[in-house]
Amino acid sequence: MKKKLMTALMSLVMCFSVAACGGGDDKKKDNGIDPNATVTKEQYDKLRETKWYELTPEEMEQFLGVKYVEDEESTESWGEGYLVVDFPGPDENSRLHVLFKADENGKYTPSSMSPTGKLMGD
Repeated sequence: MKKKLMTALMSLVMCFSVAACGGGDDKKKDNGIDPNATVTKEQYDKLRETKWYELTPEEMEQFLGVKYVEDEESTESWGEGYLVVDFPGPDENSRLHVLFKADENGKYTPSSMSPTGKLMGD
């Protein structure tokens, strides 16, 4: 009886140990993106060299590895069929501001992209 109790107790300890440390950094990421990541000048330059105008907001998010934040005021100002998002830059004065327009199927693609602050370069 004592042996069964010790076995059960050890099993519980192992289960809690695995549950406590399982996942690690994956728990901090959303779809593989660190929520605290910011766009660097190098990432912005690399994006400009691609067909960025064909990317959806989610595809651009994956490409940059940075979560976008909807600019609700600008989106509302542009009206139906538009989405305005910001990708945070390396400091609070820097961001990548992107205007997306929906096509007839509801797919959003960028119509303009403007960097501010440190993302503008020298």
